[in-house]
Amino acid sequence: MKNKTLKIGADPFPPYQYMLSDGSIHGSDYKLVKEIFNRAGYTIEVIIKDWCYLEPMLDNGELDGIFQVQKTSEREQKYYFSKLFRNAVTEVITGNHSIQLSDFSEIEKNQFTLGVLNGYSYGEAIDNIGEGCKRFYDSSEQLLKDISNCKVDIGIYDKGVKESMMLQMGLKNIYSIKSLEFIRPLYVIFSDAQICHDFSGCQ
Repeated sequence: MKNKTLKIGADPFPPYQYMLSDGSIHGSDYKLVKEIFNRAGYTIEVIIKDWCYLEPMLDNGELDGIFQVQKTSEREQKYYFSKLFRNAVTEVITGNHSIQLSDFSEIEKNQFTLGVLNGYSYGEAIDNIGEGCKRFYDSSEQLLKDISNCKVDIGIYDKGVKESMMLQMGLKNIYSIKSLEFIRPLYVIFSDAQICHDFSGCQ
């Protein structure tokens, strides 16, 4: 057994990983990733921060890994990816139930405003939409509120995160555009090949 403590990061996404006011960390992905590391012989200290802080921390050696990460070509050149961690159901949501779309290209074509989180990758189909259509947010809570108030036309949310936040914030008038719902594969990324191998071998 390695009995080594690693620092592993994740952004706050209830109900998957989140921190309470007393500093304790909870969530289904947090529990799962901790169990896998324990099987691999590691103890982990989980750091919950917004994504914009996590990647620089991994690059600077302040973190050993980050969980719940989507693949991009740029990331694949920089990091080691675990086996598939889990598939996330991602929804395209709006506060205006009259908006109907059959393809992501229609967002730009119809000049809808797309709310996105700074520094977050949604996959090529969404990331490649022109920035002129996008409104950038630092807070997923503020984005969801603006979708509910129709201050931005469309947003992209993990289904579980959206449902948890709507319940917590008391929001109701948010609708999913079912034709654009998609599955997003998530992974754990590492700067060290051996740690990645150990983790993947225990998944």
